Amino acid sequence: MNTDLINEQMMQVDAGYWAAQWPIKLQAGPFTFKGFEYQLEPMAFTGRRICYLKGRQSFGATIMEVLKDLHGMIMGKYKMGVAHIFPNMDEVGDFSKSIFKPLIAANKSSIGKYVKNVAGGTDTTTLKRVRDAMLFLRGARLGQKVGDSNENTSSKTSAFSCDKCVFDEVDFMDPEAIVKYIESMNMSPHKHEVYLGNPSHEDFGIDLIFQRSDQRYWFRKCSCSGLISTPVATTVRGSWTCAEKSFPGCVKIRSDGTGYIGCDKCGKEVPVWAGEGTGEWAPGYRDKSDYMYGYRASQLMAPLNDPAETLESYVNPPFGNLADVYRLKLGRAYSDKNEKLRKGDVLMCCGNDGLSIKHSGPCAMGVDVGKVKHVVIGTKLPKDKYEILRAIKIPEGRDGWNQIADLARMYNVKSTVIDIRPYEDEARAYQAKHGGGMTNPETFLCEYSDTQITDSAFNINTGVVKVHRTGIFDQTHRIISMGELILPRQCPEIEEFARQCCNCARFEEKDKRKNTVVHRYRPTGDRQEHFRNAMNYFVLACSGHRVGTVSRYKTKQYAEVDNEYERV
Repeated sequence: MNTDLINEQMMQVDAGYWAAQWPIKLQAGPFTFKGFEYQLEPMAFTGRRICYLKGRQSFGATIMEVLKDLHGMIMGKYKMGVAHIFPNMDEVGDFSKSIFKPLIAANKSSIGKYVKNVAGGTDTTTLKRVRDAMLFLRGARLGQKVGDSNENTSSKTSAFSCDKCVFDEVDFMDPEAIVKYIESMNMSPHKHEVYLGNPSHEDFGIDLIFQRSDQRYWFRKCSCSGLISTPVATTVRGSWTCAEKSFPGCVKIRSDGTGYIGCDKCGKEVPVWAGEGTGEWAPGYRDKSDYMYGYRASQLMAPLNDPAETLESYVNPPFGNLADVYRLKLGRAYSDKNEKLRKGDVLMCCGNDGLSIKHSGPCAMGVDVGKVKHVVIGTKLPKDKYEILRAIKIPEGRDGWNQIADLARMYNVKSTVIDIRPYEDEARAYQAKHGGGMTNPETFLCEYSDTQITDSAFNINTGVVKVHRTGIFDQTHRIISMGELILPRQCPEIEEFARQCCNCARFEEKDKRKNTVVHRYRPTGDRQEHFRNAMNYFVLACSGHRVGTVSRYKTKQYAEVDNEYERV
C-alpha cells in the first residue's frame, strides 16, 4: 500500500488533515488538533450549511473556515471561488492585515505560492487570486436605494459568482445583504453557506440561525459508575456532561482557587478531551441535520480559560454588564428585560374581559400598513393607562381600508394614527375621507425619525405626526413592562399581539459619522413586529387631548365564546 499516495489523497479531500500535516503555521503556533479535538468534526464537514454560535476566542471558527476556504481553492474544489463577508469594509481591512497576509507570509510553500496577483495589477485588500479561483472579501452594508422603493442594494453584492459564502459576525449584517450574497452561488454545484459570530439579542442574527440548525453541543464523558444515556441515546457505563448546558452548576473550585468542569453526576473533573471516546458533539435536533449543522461553543471549552474566572464574571459582572458575560464568554444570546419584552410579561397584562365587538368610545386607533394591515383599537384610561379592546389583522385585499373605516365606526374612534409608508397614497386617501380636516384633524399619518430630539410633533398643515422612533418604542415598552396596559382575556388574537410585541429589541450602536453611541430598535425573530408598531401609533393617537379618558366600567359589548362544557 502506497502510504504517500494515501496521504496525498487525504490532503486533497480533508482540510483538517491538510492543515495538520503541513502543519499550517498560525499566529499562535502550528495548526494542531491537540487540545482542540472539538475542531475535528467541523473541519471535516462538507455539507451545504453550517453555523457557529460562539463566545469570543473560544472555538477558532474564523480561522477554521479560512483554512477550509484556502484548501478548497488550492485543491480545485471551489473553482468559482469563495466570498468571505464582514459587516463593513473596516472589518475587511482588519481581516486582511491581521489574518490573511500573515497566514500567506508564514506558509509560502503550502499557501503563499498559490496566491497570485490579480491580472492587471497587484492583489487588493478585497480581492485575492488563489490558484485559479478568487477570494472575495466584502462588506455587508447596503447603502443604495433601488429607485423610489424601500429596497436597498450595493454593487458589492452583485457582479460575481462563487461556490461558498462565509458570513462573519452575522448579528451586524443587514439580512437583505445575506440574501443577495447567497444569490451569487446560483451557478455553483456546492452552494456552501457558513454563518458565525458572537450572539447579541435572543431570536436575532446568529442565535436565530442556530435555532434552525440541529444545535450541536459538546459533551464530555466521565468514568463514574452507573448505566446512563449518552448524548446520542446509547446506554453505556459512564456519565456525560455538557458545560454549556450545565453552567454554572458544573464549575467546581479547587483549593488553590482555580476552577474545572465537574461531572454532573459525581462532580469529578471532566476535561474537554481525555482520549478516544471521551468527548463528542451531540445534535439536539437530528431531523434538522440535513438542513444545517450548528455548533455552540463557549470559553468553558477553551484550553487556556479558567472556568473559575468565567464563574466570577457571571456572579459579579464587570461594570455590571451581565449581557457581555452571556454573549462573549458563554456564547449565549441574551436580552435584558429593559431591551426586549417577553411574551409572558405582555400576557401578564391580560384581564378577565373578552374581546369587545363594539364600544361607545371615545376610542383611539393605530394602523400599521402593509399588504396585511394590523389594527390596534383601545381607550385611554385615567392615570396614563391604556386598555386595548382589539388587535386585528385585516387580510390583503382591495376592501382593507373600508374594513378599517367600519371598525372606526363600531368602536367610535375619535383619533387615528396610520403608518405613512409604504402605501402613502392609500393612507392619504383614507385620511382625506375620514377625519383629515385642517382645523381639528382626527387622522394623522406617522413618520418615524431617528434624529428628532423632541417628543411627537403633530403638524395639522401636513397631517403628519413625526416621532422619535426609539423614543416611542421605549414608551410602549415601559407601558407594557410596568403594567400600565390592560389587555382582553388571553386568546389567539391577543397571543399573536403579544408575540409580535416581543419581536424587536433595543440595540446599542455606534454612529461612526458623529462618533456617538445611539440606541435603535431592530426586528428579531421572524421580524413580524407589525402589532408593536400599531401599538406605537395607538399610543400616539391617545396622546395629548386627542381623545378623552374612559372609565373601565363604561358599558361594552363582548364577543360570545363557545366551549364544550355544559353549564350546571
